[in-house]
Amino acid sequence: MNIFILEDDHHQQQHLKTIVKKISQEISVNEFKINLFDSTDQLRLGLPIASKENIFILDLEINGIKTAGLEISKLIRQHDELASIIFITVHDEFVYTTYKYRVSALDFIAKDQGNIYEEMKKDLTHIQKEIQAAATEELFTYKSYYQEVHIPFRNICYFEANHTNTHSAIMYTTDNQEIQLNYNLRTLAKNERRFFRSHRSYLLNPQQVKGVDFLHHQAIFYNGLRCPVSRRHEKELFKLIRP
Repeated sequence: MNIFILEDDHHQQQHLKTIVKKISQEISVNEFKINLFDSTDQLRLGLPIASKENIFILDLEINGIKTAGLEISKLIRQHDELASIIFITVHDEFVYTTYKYRVSALDFIAKDQGNIYEEMKKDLTHIQKEIQAAATEELFTYKSYYQEVHIPFRNICYFEANHTNTHSAIMYTTDNQEIQLNYNLRTLAKNERRFFRSHRSYLLNPQQVKGVDFLHHQAIFYNGLRCPVSRRHEKELFKLIRP
């Protein structure tokens, strides 16, 4: 796993590095590749190829700017849809702001609560299990710019046609990310038979559908998302998800 630590206090930076190294030994990870950064500009230049194994540990306040960590996290998420983001902060009020920024942070760890090690170990163990599970499960593969990205099939809720660009679609994931793909729905449906065409503008993953709302003609996903289902496809979808 690749760890990227953004912290402008060198003492705190080394402290986090020590914690990560200790955890790697305890959870039997052969080696964490740890990269240290003390400015957002430095991290921006060092962003890696998108990967589930990328973990960004970000201090929210860098060089006196309280939102610096949030701003760089937006760039990270645009560049890498699969990475895990963990914020280190003493500013609880930023939790709401982060959801507003829609960066899907894995966790917030308060540096003034004295439990950084325990919280970090819990997060890194979770990520390790996710990576191990992904290695043995079905994946959906797509091209993003000049790289190939693999995402677990179970992490996808649905695709929506991009009405401003007929050659692309928006993918909605279980962790509420919205990712633009350079494929339209027709191509996605042709290349990937596991998805269900519920509507002219929607293609969904039946594995993530919890139920069908026949009154409002919608598919209801386990994470709370909803998408339209045409009347003529409702019964067929219901049969697919019924145990």
